[in-house]
Parts: sequence; structure tokens; C-alpha cells
Amino acid sequence: MTTTDRSRPPSQDDGRGDDGPRSAPLEIIVRLVERLERADVGYCHWKSNEAIARSESGENDLDLLVARDDAGRFAEVLHNLGFRAARPAADRQLPGIVDYYGLDEPTGGVVHVHAHYRLVLGDDMTKNFHLPLEDHYLRSASREGLLRLPSPEFEYVLFVLRMVLKHSPWDSQLDRKGRLTPSERRELGYLSARIRPAEVERLVDAHLPFVGRRLFASCVSACSGGSGRAARAVTAMRLTACLGAHARRPPAVDLMLRAWRRRWRKAQARLPGSSGKKRLDTGGYVVAVVGGDGAGKSSAVDHLVKMLSHDLRVYRSHLGKPPRSRMSRYLKRSMQRLQDRGMLASTTLPAWHEFGGKSPGAPYLLWHTLTARDRYLEYRRIRRASLRGEVVVCDRWPTPRVQLMDGPRGRALSGLRTRPLARWIAAREAAYYAHIRPPDLLVVLKVSPEVAIARRPDQDPDFVRRRAQEVHQADWAGPGVRVVDADAPADEVLTEVTRAVWDSL
Repeated sequence: MTTTDRSRPPSQDDGRGDDGPRSAPLEIIVRLVERLERADVGYCHWKSNEAIARSESGENDLDLLVARDDAGRFAEVLHNLGFRAARPAADRQLPGIVDYYGLDEPTGGVVHVHAHYRLVLGDDMTKNFHLPLEDHYLRSASREGLLRLPSPEFEYVLFVLRMVLKHSPWDSQLDRKGRLTPSERRELGYLSARIRPAEVERLVDAHLPFVGRRLFASCVSACSGGSGRAARAVTAMRLTACLGAHARRPPAVDLMLRAWRRRWRKAQARLPGSSGKKRLDTGGYVVAVVGGDGAGKSSAVDHLVKMLSHDLRVYRSHLGKPPRSRMSRYLKRSMQRLQDRGMLASTTLPAWHEFGGKSPGAPYLLWHTLTARDRYLEYRRIRRASLRGEVVVCDRWPTPRVQLMDGPRGRALSGLRTRPLARWIAAREAAYYAHIRPPDLLVVLKVSPEVAIARRPDQDPDFVRRRAQEVHQADWAGPGVRVVDADAPADEVLTEVTRAVWDSL
């Protein structure tokens, strides 16, 4: 479906509406628009065009109305640009609306495309109404600047109806949401200055005869603050009745559902781990970052969590230092007290410590078996989060290629053959690690030993060198592994890590 280019009357502005200097459009948005035009996809940025420059620069979502006949080509364009589909929790999903997220590589920012195949309006809790005007709305669109925008009159008509359904019902007023927000008032002023009243009346007559001019005028008054609370509530009731043929649910059912969801989401907001963030359509994903000391693992994990958690459900973990279980806290605390009193040998010797063919003793092995158990328990939490559809970002990960940092300590000790108890504890440690399977993506930050030592001047150089050397010399060939040169400047490393993770999601 195509839309025609046409110019606004000379007396009107360029359709941007933002005050002050405009940010440049993001590269991925420019490429998206170019490919949509090339594929002849019918679309327009259907609302909030007062702030269109913020949408083009990625600060706001892109709210695109897309011709239903072009849905396949639209999805293909997004897929080819690296966009990923995601969906909210079941009670927040709306028919005909799909969310896509894409990475703008030059800036490292994530762009949210809110694709609408249906014009769905109503209270934010339920979006109960569908206006079957998509084809007419798209035909009114013209290319102004980068994106196609609807005619200001059509946008104004839908804006007024949206605001009445959102703010004027009595339950919204009781919930202290009976007035337009500052940004909505600004948008109303912007649209009011651009419309031709005669064209607005023509659109209402042609496409909304069941609403009519008189009710629409009452809706305008309700939006502009020219009506009292009772009048606004009556206007909302009348509009709801007129739109009844286009409602998903009867008015009484929708009212009860709105009330329930308002209370539930307020309670949900106070629960840990509860949010309105989305999950990828392809399911959960586990990303682990490994590397020697000074490689920048924590910085990379911080960056990934910040980037992804703005829109997606993210679980952050640290398998190098997992949360201690109650058993570990009690036993390790007791062992530490005995060490402080000189009654127990050290249990925290480095992995390369030579025991001269002797067993290091059961306490040493018990300490590291407790660590293995804690890593196993955290690994279970990681897999459960992934199965819930969350993206897991993990600092460090036990892998056979790296033994000095996070590997089992018992299996390499030759002195266990004569110590049955020590041998049994070592077997338990190995069993815990056997459960920990590779992540979906292992990001390896390879830092040379010399650079690692320079970045960690406060640590023992031999300690840093051994751990960095093991990672640096290991063979990381194989699927599910991305190696990044961590000797590079930090911003380049973060860019590479971001690209590696996004490409694999």
C-alpha cells in the first residue's frame, strides 16, 4: 500500500513541533525508513508528532501504523536490520500491536518500534476500542522530513478521542488522572494550531458519523479544560456508548477490568522483580562475560544490563562470586574463625598452589565444594530466569578452558588417593560443576598479561599474570563464543561486546 507525498499549506510549519535545536536522526532509523520506502510498505508515524524529532533521534518510541497487507514485508525489513520482536506480560498485550527493538551501532542505543496494525484506543489499562480507519488514516499521510506523518486534522481527531477515553471517565478522574499531562497539553496546542476546522468537520462526518459533530465538540471541550468534572464524565459515557460497536468488551466489564488492573499494577510495582518490561519472542537468553583481571568484565556487564534492562526483563548474576547459601555462610564463617585462631590451615590458597603430592585436607576441599554448590544454586536461578523469558547477563562462568579462576579444585590434586573423605568431597565438587552447562553466548575478553598487570597495580602481579595468561592462551574456537580484544580502549571494547550480544539475541 502506498501513500502520496503532498505539501502542507505554506502558512503551516514543517510538522516537527520541537523547540530548540533538533537532534540528528539515528542511523538505524534512517536506514529503516529508506528500506520501508524501497519495499513500498504503507506506514506512517501515527501519533505524538509534536515531538517527532525526539522519535527520530531515538529518545521516544517510534509509533508506526502499518498497512496490514504489508505486515510481512514490514517484519522482513525489521528483521534484516537486526530488530528483535518482544512482548509484554499477557495482561498488557494488545491485538494488532507488536514491539520491536533494534540496536543503533554508532551510538549503542536501543530503538523501540511500536508497530500498530490496528488503531486501538482507550484507557491505558485496557485499550478497549478499535477504530477501523487504518486505510483512510494511511492515505492521509505525507512524507515530511524523514517520516511519513498523517494529516494534522486526522491526527487531531484521533488525539481528541484518545484523550477523552483516557482522562474523562469518572474512574480516571477519581484516580487523579482526569487532566491532560503537560506533554499532552502541548500536543493539543500544537495540533490545534495546524488544523483547518472545516477539514476536521469533514473527517468526522465522513469517518465518524456515529460520533457526530456535537459530541465531538463536547470532546474538544473536555480536552481543552472547558468542561467541569461532571460534564467530562458525561461526555466520556456518551462517547463510550457511541463506540460500543467497536469495543472489545462491554462497558461494565471494561470498567471492572480497569479498576482491577490499576490496583494490581500498583501492588505489582511494589513486588521485587515485577515490572512491565518485555520478553523476547525467541525466549530467554544467557550471556556470560569471562576474562582475566583487568579485562573489564564488570564494566561490560554494567553496560549490557543498563542497555538491555531499559526495555527488557534482565537478570544479573555473578557466578564468580555467587550469593552464599545459608549452609555456606554458617560453615565458612566457622572455618574462618578457626583459621583466625590458627587451628585450621588456609582454605583460600590460589588454584596453582603446589601441595607436594599431599592432600590439602578436607577443610580446603569443603570450602571450595561449598563454593561449587553456591555456583550450582545460582546456575539453577539463572536457568529459571531464562525459562521465564528473561535475558541473563552473568559476570564469569565456570568453563573447562579456565581452571584457575572458577574451576573445581579437587580433581587436579594427586594426594587424594589415600584420603577417602577428601576424595568424596572432591567428587561432590566435580558433580556440582558437571551440572553447569555452557551459556547461550560466552563473551571472552582477552587481555594480555602485561596490560592486565598495568590495570591492576594494587594486586599481586604474579596472581594477575597467571589468570590473564590462562584466558589469553586458551583456544576459544567453537560455537557460542565471541572473543573481544580487551587491550583496546574501553569504549571500543564495550561497542564490540554490545554488537556481539545483540547479534546473537
